[in-house]
Amino acid sequence: KAQFLDLAALRSQGTLGALRRLRSCGAASVIVTDEESDFPVFRDILVLAAMVVPHARRTYAPPAGSPARIAWTDYPKALGRIALGIADAVFALAITKFRLAQMTRRRAMELPRPRTPVRCLYLKPALNLGTPVGGAVGHVAGVVNALHRRGHRIHLLAVARQPLVDSEVDQILVPPPRFTAFPNELNLFSYGEKYLERASQEVRKLQPDYIYQRHSLNDMTGISLRLRFGIPLILEFNGSETWIQKHWGRALIFRSTAEEMEAANLRSADLVVVVSQAIERQVRALGVPPERILFHPNGVDRLMFDPDRFDAGEIQRVRAALRVPPDADLFTFIGTFGRWHGTDILAAAIRRLIDGQRLCLQAHRMHFLFVGDGPCSPAVRSILGHAAGETFVTLAGSRPQVETPAILAASNVCLSPHVPNADGSPFFGSPTKLFEYMAMAKPIIASDLDQIGWVLRGWCPGSPVPNPADRTGAAALLVDPGSVESLVAAIMEVAAMDAAGRSRMGQQAQSFVDRAFTWDKNVDAVLKAFQGCGVRS
Repeated sequence: KAQFLDLAALRSQGTLGALRRLRSCGAASVIVTDEESDFPVFRDILVLAAMVVPHARRTYAPPAGSPARIAWTDYPKALGRIALGIADAVFALAITKFRLAQMTRRRAMELPRPRTPVRCLYLKPALNLGTPVGGAVGHVAGVVNALHRRGHRIHLLAVARQPLVDSEVDQILVPPPRFTAFPNELNLFSYGEKYLERASQEVRKLQPDYIYQRHSLNDMTGISLRLRFGIPLILEFNGSETWIQKHWGRALIFRSTAEEMEAANLRSADLVVVVSQAIERQVRALGVPPERILFHPNGVDRLMFDPDRFDAGEIQRVRAALRVPPDADLFTFIGTFGRWHGTDILAAAIRRLIDGQRLCLQAHRMHFLFVGDGPCSPAVRSILGHAAGETFVTLAGSRPQVETPAILAASNVCLSPHVPNADGSPFFGSPTKLFEYMAMAKPIIASDLDQIGWVLRGWCPGSPVPNPADRTGAAALLVDPGSVESLVAAIMEVAAMDAAGRSRMGQQAQSFVDRAFTWDKNVDAVLKAFQGCGVRS
C-alpha cells in the first residue's frame, strides 16, 4: 500500500514528530519526487528525509529524467547545499535588518501622485510554490486584469506564472534561491534579496508611475523601491501575516523582525488597501492615518463568473469528471480547507444528516462536494469516515483555479460555513469565494459572520453596517457561525425549497455583487483613493 507524504504534512508535526513518523512508517521503498518547478527547491530536504526511513530502498525520481537509486554520497552533498543555503539566508537576514533600521530612522519623503498613472509594477513577492489555488489567485488576477482593462501597462513579478491573468500582461518570473535553507523561514530573506534585485531591474526598464504590492511576510520590496526610486506605493494588506503564522501556521523564529517589517510597510506606503473593517482598525492602531487607508472588500470577475457561459451539456461533463451523479442536488464547498473555512463544521453537519436522515437525503437526491485541500482535510476525512466514500459525498481534492466557474455552474447550492477566530479577535476575512458564489446566482448557505453577513444583507462600501439581528431580505440563508445544528437546519431548508425560491435568492445575490463587488469597482475605488490621498511630510 502506497503512502504519500509531503513537506507540509511533515512540517505540521514539527521536526521531531516528522522524524518519528518517517522512522516508524515501515516502508520498504522510498521515492523522492515533486512537481518539476518545485523539485530543485525541495530536493535536498527530501533526500535527507528519505535517509531517516530504515532498511528502505531509496530512489531519486526527478520529474524530468530517469529514476536513480540514492547513494550514500548524496547525503553529504545535500547537507553541503543546505549549509550554503543557510549561510546565504543568514547574510540576507543581516542585510534585511540593516535596511529595516534605516527605514525606521528615516522620515517618509513626499511623493506627488501621477495625474494619469498608466505604468504599474505589480509585486507578489510571496515564496509560494506548488499549484496556485485559493482566494489569492482570484484576487491577483482580478486586480491585474481590471487595471489592464483600464489601459494600464503592467509588469507582474512572482515566483511562478499567475493563472487567470490576461495573456497581454507581462509576467516576470523570479525563481526561488538556488540553495534551500533550514528552517524554512530563512528562505524568505534570501528570496527577498533576490526579488528586490529583479524588481529594481524592472523599475529601470518600465519606469512605472506607481507600484502595487500584495503584502507578504518578511518582505520590504515595495518600500525599498519607493525610497530608492521615488515611486509611490499602493500596498494591498489582506491581514497581518505575523498573526496568521502564529494562529494558523507555525510560530516565527524571527517574529520581532517580521512585526517590525510589517509595521514599516504599512507606515511607508502611500495608500494601504484593506479588505475589512477589522483590518482597517489594525492598520490605524499601527499609526497609519485614516486618509491613507482604503477599506474596500474583495470582488469577482463577472466575465469569468457568468452562469450563462455554461450550458446543460457542459454542466454534465463537469459532473461526470468529478464523479458526481448527474441528477444530484449538489451542495458545494470550494476552498483551501483553512481553519477559518469551517470545513470540519460542515463535515459534522453532513455526517449528522447521513446518520440521522438518510432517507430524506435519498428522497431529495442530495450530494455534497468538497473541492480543495489543506490543513483541515484530515479532520474532514476523519469526521466523515466511511461517508466520504458513499453516494452522498465527493472529496474532489485540489482542482485548477480555472475550473472553479464551471464547478459552481454544475452546483445547485453553495456553502460558506466560516467560523470565528479561535482567539476571539474579529473575523477579518473578505472571502473571494462568497462573491464568486453570488455572481453565479446560486442559493447560498453562509455563516452570519461580520462582513459575510453584511454583504449578503445588501451592504455596500460606505453605507452603515446592517442590523445583525435582521436576516430578512438576505440573499442567502445565514447560519450561526460554528453551529452544526444551525447548518443542518439550513441545508434541509434549502433542500425543501422550490426552484422559484432558489432562483429568487440567487438572483438577489447576483444583483448585490453587480452593484458593489466586482474587481472593476474595486480597482476604480483604489485609483480614486490613490490620486486623492495627500502627500506626507
